[in-house]
Amino acid sequence: MDIKAQQGYDYDVIIIGGGVSGVTLACNLAAAGKKTALIEARDWGGTTVNRGSTPKKALLALAELHHHQESFLHRGLETVSYVKWEDALLTRDWLVSDESARAKERAIKAGVETYEAYAFFEDAHHLKVNGQVLSTATIVLATGSVPRKIDIEGASYIDSSANLMRIHQQPKVIALIGAGVIAMSLISSFTELGTKVHVIQHNDRVLGNFDSELVDILVNRLKSRGAEFHMEAEAERIERSASGYQVTLTNGEIVIVDGIYDVAGRIANIGGLQLEKAGIEYTERGISVDDHLTTSQPHIFAMGDCCDAPVPKLNSYADFQAKYLSQLLNDESKEAIQYPIAPAATVYSIPKIGQVGVSVNQARQHPQDYDVTQLNMSNWQNYKRVHDDLAVIKLVVSKSDQHVAGAEIVSDTADILVNYLAILLNRRVSFQELQDIIFAYPSLATDLYGLWK
Repeated sequence: MDIKAQQGYDYDVIIIGGGVSGVTLACNLAAAGKKTALIEARDWGGTTVNRGSTPKKALLALAELHHHQESFLHRGLETVSYVKWEDALLTRDWLVSDESARAKERAIKAGVETYEAYAFFEDAHHLKVNGQVLSTATIVLATGSVPRKIDIEGASYIDSSANLMRIHQQPKVIALIGAGVIAMSLISSFTELGTKVHVIQHNDRVLGNFDSELVDILVNRLKSRGAEFHMEAEAERIERSASGYQVTLTNGEIVIVDGIYDVAGRIANIGGLQLEKAGIEYTERGISVDDHLTTSQPHIFAMGDCCDAPVPKLNSYADFQAKYLSQLLNDESKEAIQYPIAPAATVYSIPKIGQVGVSVNQARQHPQDYDVTQLNMSNWQNYKRVHDDLAVIKLVVSKSDQHVAGAEIVSDTADILVNYLAILLNRRVSFQELQDIIFAYPSLATDLYGLWK
């Protein structure tokens, strides 16, 4: 797989997509001496920075602070702070703007030539950008994803979750279509800050990849904050009403809301690339790639949400793929991509749900191989002192050697604990090796002593 720069091309590598992974790859290639171009049509930093995790977690941070204050109400605090929505959004906008500018600045400082434009294939080695044709030996597609369109009467009234996070006046009541990872974060933030949320879910499961009992803990808390779940129902028709929008569901229910937002799913953002001109194969799941992230053209690669790799569509995986392609295109490795044996994932809700290694659902499908042990952590010191009353962990233990193979957690700090466990699992740290480490006490890290085996 020789992808060294060839004479006669404008660039060694052109990357389409200036998201986090695209910038990472471009900087790494430029640092290795490759003449690299990075093309971004919309916002530097991509979905993650501008419409995804960055603005979502900026709002969640305020909601979490409000949640923690309520946890200490009459336990040391006599009042809970008043939320000033307009100021919160100014903070969010500043963070997004700063991170987006940093992404472009990082690329420019690394010597990457940047273009702010849409790119279209002319053929397998030529791209049309801002009216000019650029030639390149190698191309990497990192165009991300876009919301999947919903085809119902009144669909034009449905807005995206990205625009929900840009809204400059706090709504009194909204509807979300979908109950996945993004939805749970938004529901947590908006209900915590005082907005009523109707959740419209087509089946009977919320967060289907996570343990249903832990999910129920989250859902029950969200209901207590003003979330109303309409399960096994879909939006059938949306109409304007005197007070906003009237949403008619397939089960006959009607809800009146200030706005309705789609968080039901996303599809690969490849519609305008004219992939056919380059002979690049794709399906409804994205651009087809092999275990080197190579497309049907040996010099064209794809990574992140736009490719059909057998991994979750998460920024952490896109970043991992970018680092892999950095090694591959810089001739530092020819090996197929090997994903971590125990990746960690978190639903950034209130409380959070974390998952690492073998999931509880997987363990239940293979009862001959795994046991599942549940521990109530709410009475442990690190949770009790901050009034984390819902903290629970489920450990998946391998029957063959009695070692921990995975875990799922619901708590306000689940993201931290699953990341600790990911390190132990991926580095295959033994029980004795962990005992030989002295952690600061008391902390979540010291809880590992009692969990690990």
